[in-house]
Amino acid sequence: MAAFATPSVAAPPGRTAAGTTLDGDTCVTAPLENVATEPGLPPNQEIRCAGLVFGSVNYAPLIGLAAAPGDRARRDLIEKRFLDSRPFAELQQRVECSRGKWIDGAGPGGLPLLAVPCTLRDGNWLHLVLVASMGDHIAIADGGPGLLPSMLAAVNSPNSAEARDKHLATLQKIWGRPVDLVASADMARLNAALRAGRLANRMGQFADAEASFRQALNIQTSALRASEEAMSSTLLELALNVSNQGRAEEAAALFRRAAPAVQALTSDVLRARMTTYQAWDAANRADFQAALAFAREATALWRRLAEQAAARGREEGSSNLGIAEQGELANALNLRARLELRANNVTQAYTAASEAMLILNKADTLPSWWKTDSLVALGETSVAQGRLSAAETYFNAALKLRRQSYGDGPQTIQVLAALGKAYQTENVDSAAIATFREVFKLARALPSTAGVFSAEMLVPYAAAVVETAETIKDPAERQALFADAFDAFQLVQSSVVDKTIAQAAARLSTDNPVIGKLVGEMQDQQRAHDLALTKLAQEQTLPDSERSSLVENTLAAQVADAAAKSKVAKAALAAQFPNYERLALPTPVNLEVVRSALKPREGVLSFLIGRDRSFAQLITRDTVQITVIPEGESGLRDAVMRLRRSLEIEGGSINEFNLGEASKLHDMLLGRLKSTLAGVDQLIVVPTGPLSNLPFGLLVATPPTTANYAEADWLVRTKTITHAPSLQAMIALRNARPATLPRRPLLAFGDPALAGRAAARKEDVSPMSLLASNCRQGGPMPAALLEALAPLPDTTRELGVVAQTLNASSQSLFLGHRATEANLRDQTLDDYRVIYFATHGLLPGELRCQAEPGLVLTPPTAANDKRSFDGLLESSEIASLRLNADLVVLSACNTASSDNRFGGGDAMSGLAEAFFYAGARNMVVTHWQVPSAATAELMSMLFTTLAKPGGGDVSDALRRAQLTLIAQRQTAHPFFWAAFVVIGDGQSRPASVNLAGAISSPEALP
Repeated sequence: MAAFATPSVAAPPGRTAAGTTLDGDTCVTAPLENVATEPGLPPNQEIRCAGLVFGSVNYAPLIGLAAAPGDRARRDLIEKRFLDSRPFAELQQRVECSRGKWIDGAGPGGLPLLAVPCTLRDGNWLHLVLVASMGDHIAIADGGPGLLPSMLAAVNSPNSAEARDKHLATLQKIWGRPVDLVASADMARLNAALRAGRLANRMGQFADAEASFRQALNIQTSALRASEEAMSSTLLELALNVSNQGRAEEAAALFRRAAPAVQALTSDVLRARMTTYQAWDAANRADFQAALAFAREATALWRRLAEQAAARGREEGSSNLGIAEQGELANALNLRARLELRANNVTQAYTAASEAMLILNKADTLPSWWKTDSLVALGETSVAQGRLSAAETYFNAALKLRRQSYGDGPQTIQVLAALGKAYQTENVDSAAIATFREVFKLARALPSTAGVFSAEMLVPYAAAVVETAETIKDPAERQALFADAFDAFQLVQSSVVDKTIAQAAARLSTDNPVIGKLVGEMQDQQRAHDLALTKLAQEQTLPDSERSSLVENTLAAQVADAAAKSKVAKAALAAQFPNYERLALPTPVNLEVVRSALKPREGVLSFLIGRDRSFAQLITRDTVQITVIPEGESGLRDAVMRLRRSLEIEGGSINEFNLGEASKLHDMLLGRLKSTLAGVDQLIVVPTGPLSNLPFGLLVATPPTTANYAEADWLVRTKTITHAPSLQAMIALRNARPATLPRRPLLAFGDPALAGRAAARKEDVSPMSLLASNCRQGGPMPAALLEALAPLPDTTRELGVVAQTLNASSQSLFLGHRATEANLRDQTLDDYRVIYFATHGLLPGELRCQAEPGLVLTPPTAANDKRSFDGLLESSEIASLRLNADLVVLSACNTASSDNRFGGGDAMSGLAEAFFYAGARNMVVTHWQVPSAATAELMSMLFTTLAKPGGGDVSDALRRAQLTLIAQRQTAHPFFWAAFVVIGDGQSRPASVNLAGAISSPEALP
């Protein structure tokens, strides 16, 4: 056994050859840039192979080795210094380790080397740590088992150049069994993707985090061929980030997929993490009772794990063992505190948040920014206790930490909004309004506000504004206050809309290399900014003896430089591709821009829907008015669902429509706006959440005095109604001018070749419901799934009537086996004034876990490996089309089921954004499938009205057609006419419509 000595070993120079991996990749060590080094220690290193980071070498002081009495004592001292070192404490965040084994002669100068077998907390992949004595310090190298030769070279081991079989034997000795190696390069790519995902998640960029975790999952599946157990941690991370974006159905499917694998593992850590994530997911779904139960279970699991790890640490003489579990316990306690508070368990909330803060104050190796969650929880608890002054102290401390760690980004905005809510809760409305004004100022500086705000964050601001307005007597001053609140109503967008737009934007950036390059540059600089900001925060929380002003100044310069470069890339994108920038990176529009776009007697109605209360905002050319709606999302959803259920067919007959319910909902939403609405003839509605599933025309403006539908005071009687997916889209459409007018009147696709059957009764399971459990992971849609949908033979007659009305050639109709994506893409699409789809519309989640809305066409009969020809025209594909249509019609689509399970109205808003980006100016869509005879009649009247001089715009033409159906006894029920809505700006009308001389009868059409 070699004895320990204290040789003088030089620190590794700047960039040093480090041999090869067991896969044959050549490696070097290089100093980590912009990381402060503890005085007297060499700079920490990273091991780079094939251009990727495979591992690292960190250093810790080794004091007292020369005085240790004997070899055993020196080994114990090295092991203790390692276990107490900062590098090991940080490693504990990523790995779980067993007791190390000494390898004689493998250290520098032939000294013993400590080899510690570990597993990564993510995926249970094997991970190796080597500890070498190097004079007055120890070197701690870590990486995958395949990196063993390079790790040995990095710590100056004489064994680094041994033959492959010798290294394999060493690994077997370390683990006590043969070790199955995986490609180190693939593991490096996996770890890079996981790091990127966590960084994005920490910055609140959940869509970017999702993309990184999907990339990690793909590496595990395709390159590493990992088991479900190995992928379970990544699946949980992906599920949480999907849940954080409000896509509950997708998240539930991912949690279901991960659960069996997690339960099959021996890792209690992963079970505790899944329980924590399930608590977050339940909270995201507003199921707070389930969330609290999960949070209580998670804290119990983490507490047990922390106690077990601490006991092991006491046995091994290390205070670092259990730090990771303590940190996880603190995070679970913070979540529990927020949920206890929501359940009005104020004492339990304060206890949980205080314990979390105590844990984090003791553990100086845990990230400092974790304390902000404890501070926010303590602040909110203080508000519940009526201690506003204490709450201010906690929130301001949290703001200081958030700004230090994240700058003025989304995470800081969340704390500011919590402070504003505290002021509003305590009726200090002026302070609440001032705080939220700072929130909006920070929001305007963000590249995009997508995903940053929830309605619940902004509801306290709207409440403060309305309460303050009630105390203001001067109308001008009240108008100024309402105008100041304009931004709040456009900062929140549905997660379904966000996801649809993101998928469309991703396809566009892929299809256009110039867009792709600019977007890539912007994203790279954003990641560089976030990473430098995180490093800077870490440096600023080190003890003064370990801080470096040079490193901090360099990192601060990197943060500023990356932000400036990202801004330049965004400006270039906006200059060269303004439509793409509007679609993918929407920013709030100015109130005066909206007002100037409105005509006399025209108004825009938007909503802010909270958990327990909501608000409506009506804008005209002269006024802004904000009113409270005394129901939150759940209550509004129930009200809309009740109306929608009365529009369903049961037992072959249509349900009775409840006019009284429609009148109550009208008063709830619009009653407080009655005086302003009296001066509005044309109403543009920007719906969100459950209101996206409501055609506003079927609201009843006055209490019904009779059950006669033809005599009801439908809102459509006095208002021409247009729906818009967003204020940005409405303004963009009003400013758009086609370069050339399309020449051809109509291109129509309908009656796709499908072979399924519709559900005959309500209790029957429909083909759509049967397919809802299918989870397609990628690639083209299997033809069998689409073929199982019910055929739509009546749409042939419907399209024939439309073609006849528009004097269009029969060659413009693509029916049956001709209604394919290939035929659609073969057309010169920008040459058609009206593009018409009479087919099924599919919503996110109906056919797979990761879906976007789309339209069903005839699936291919031969094998197909391309999504572009699979028979499902998805929103991202639509955005890449080139249209110049005055009007796109989506008929026969059930775009919003009455149970709102798939967020149909929001999905249709996302689909509309894609059509508008492609070049459409207005759309007519259906909220439920209407019999083709009624559809044909309505569409014939609509196009006939548009063709007449003074026939009005699309919205007005639709209104006149609907009023005609209302006046007829057989079609007065809203089932026949209310499904149709115009989405857009409502002003366009198909140019030069010519009804002279219909070319053929519907029966003669193919």
